[in-house]
Amino acid sequence: MNEPPSTGPKNPTDSGAPPLQVKPAAIEEPERERKFRVGVGARLYFLLFGAVVLMGGATVLAYFTFNETLQHEIRLAEYSMPNLINSVDVARKSAVVVNGAFRLVSASSKEEHTAVVEATAREIASLENTILELEARSAFGEQTRLIRSNLEELGKHLDVIKESSARRLEIDRALNVFIDELGETTRRVERLLVQAIDDQAFYLVSGLRQLDDKIDSIRKRASEDELTAYRNLITVNQSSNLAVLLLDEVLVLADRQFLTPLEERFQSAVRNFIQAYAKLPESMQNDLLEENLTRLDEIGEGPEGVIKLRMEALLRLEQEQETLAQARTTSESLVSEVNNLVEQINEEAIQSSEASRAAAQTGILLLILLNVFVTIGAFALGSLFVRRYLVRRLVGLASAMREMASGDLEVPVQVEGTRIVRPEKGSAHYLTQNIKYLIWNDEVTDMARALEVFRRYAHEVQRLNLVEKLAEELDAKNENLEHALENLKAAQEQVIAEQKLASLGQLTAGVAHEIKNPLNFVNNFANVSIEMADEIDDLMKQQDNLDLEEVRSILDELRTGLGKIKEHGKRADNIVRSMLEHSRTKEGEWRKTNLNALLKQYVDLSYHALRADDNTFNAEMKEDLDPNMEEITVVPQDICRVFLNLVTNAFQAMNEKQKKVGGDYLPTLSISSRQLEDHVEFSIRDNGPGIPDDVRDKIFEPFVTTKEPGKGTGLGLSLTTDILLRHAGSIHLDTEVGHYTEMRVSLPLEPPAEALSSMEDKTE
Repeated sequence: MNEPPSTGPKNPTDSGAPPLQVKPAAIEEPERERKFRVGVGARLYFLLFGAVVLMGGATVLAYFTFNETLQHEIRLAEYSMPNLINSVDVARKSAVVVNGAFRLVSASSKEEHTAVVEATAREIASLENTILELEARSAFGEQTRLIRSNLEELGKHLDVIKESSARRLEIDRALNVFIDELGETTRRVERLLVQAIDDQAFYLVSGLRQLDDKIDSIRKRASEDELTAYRNLITVNQSSNLAVLLLDEVLVLADRQFLTPLEERFQSAVRNFIQAYAKLPESMQNDLLEENLTRLDEIGEGPEGVIKLRMEALLRLEQEQETLAQARTTSESLVSEVNNLVEQINEEAIQSSEASRAAAQTGILLLILLNVFVTIGAFALGSLFVRRYLVRRLVGLASAMREMASGDLEVPVQVEGTRIVRPEKGSAHYLTQNIKYLIWNDEVTDMARALEVFRRYAHEVQRLNLVEKLAEELDAKNENLEHALENLKAAQEQVIAEQKLASLGQLTAGVAHEIKNPLNFVNNFANVSIEMADEIDDLMKQQDNLDLEEVRSILDELRTGLGKIKEHGKRADNIVRSMLEHSRTKEGEWRKTNLNALLKQYVDLSYHALRADDNTFNAEMKEDLDPNMEEITVVPQDICRVFLNLVTNAFQAMNEKQKKVGGDYLPTLSISSRQLEDHVEFSIRDNGPGIPDDVRDKIFEPFVTTKEPGKGTGLGLSLTTDILLRHAGSIHLDTEVGHYTEMRVSLPLEPPAEALSSMEDKTE
């Protein structure tokens, strides 16, 4: 594409020139006379008018068709469908009423029986109303009369079943009461009889009624009266048990004809235990036993006893079965009449539906033919005018606009008609050119020309402003990056400082404990030194009897005590120096360090710090430190923070597990070290709860912690990782949930380049 000419210098900064004024190349625009122009709007109005005419014809045809269909639908909706719905409703409610008889017989409680009675009554009343409505809306009088007759007869059967089943439920409730009483009575009788039988058997064997009585002779205790009394007790027990078993059989009996033999056997058993009881000596008779035996007889043979009630219940059940058989016959007749009614009404509804369907199919056929005609016409107009004349041109114009909006100003604007000029009269092709002019000279052509002018202006402005815009954006991004880097460094330093202060606070109690021991040694040896000095002074006063050997011995002991004072003073000084280094916020210096001693020192400090917070906590320490490990060049205050974080985490985890588990659990911390070919390795292992699987993979990330809220920040292991990376080291985790956690720290024997440069700068 040709670039538009511009005025002024190419660079707006040259010789203080004013801003660049860009003028696009002139676009040839022919003169247009409005009286020869038929715009897009007029043409669209013409097409819409044609569409409205076709739509009006389709509407008139659809009106007549739908009106015919509507008449049939009205008959179907107002007459046929309500009759069909009512007939189906009659069939459904009839089935519910018939099923009510069986539900009454099978009801197991008074509440269920009452609910079935009420539901059946509601269905019968609703069924009668539906039949009345059906009689009023249709001409099926004979069928509805037969249905009503069968329904009345079925209602009589239901009344009989309702009364009988209600009485049978009352009998069942009474029998349930007798069952409970029978169980209690049986247990009382059995307890009393078993005690009496055991006492009599004991007497027959030992001759003792009571343990403190005199033993009767064998002739007396083996007399006929005593043996007869024992046999009568056995008879009472067996007969009463038989009576209870017979009553249990009566309660589960399902056939009434077997009830009379069971009744006779029960009466015989009652006579047996009553006669046997009457033959017992007065000393063996018991009012409570007699009362319970009498009650056992009343439960079985009383006017309202088990046998009489069970007989009535079985009789009523047989009557209900007979009534159910009659009701079944009546229900079959009722169902047959209902089905006949449903079939007749269904045939009438089918006829109305088929007439409506025929009218609808005729209308659909006519509408399909009209739609085919309209579709063909619309396709022809769309293809000739809308697609070719309007859509294709607008799509090309829109495509060019999207390309420009996305920044591509090189795209050409090509819309058919933009190059057509108005023909001059008298030309050889005046008529042909005039028709093309009328067709293509419209608003779309004007839009294309305006878009081409805009494209040229925008292209020039974009070219001039691009460099300046890019420079400004680059400066802004650089400034933002510098600010972000400064903020990041400040935040990192602040986090490290806070971690140092937090760990220092944790070690306060441990430091106090560690310093207390050497101070106690210093005080004790100082007191001893004072006493030795007093002894020398006393010896010096005895000049005549001065024993130099004794003085030398005291001086040797004094030197030894002063050496101990110096040794423990240095120990306290080392502890204080370590704490000062630990609390420094500035970057430490690299130097050779005994890491075994450093690890052991921070294990003791962390342990005593935790015990100061929780004096119930105790742990077993296991050490396996490599005695041949050489000193490693590190930043001591950084490595001590690594050891402190790992050891503190281990102690806290074991403390939490001890609180939860208790019992025989013994917290154990194992530390070990070894020097390998090119690095040293330290292991810190605890038998705490372990680290869960869902946290294990991200445990070294910032703000990830397994501690309870408020007890950890989640930054300890993250800072530990950063420190080890600075030392060219690494850390590895090995854990099993519920058993142990082991952290292995590796540090190279050769210090990293940063350490070497720092040590060289210090030497210079």
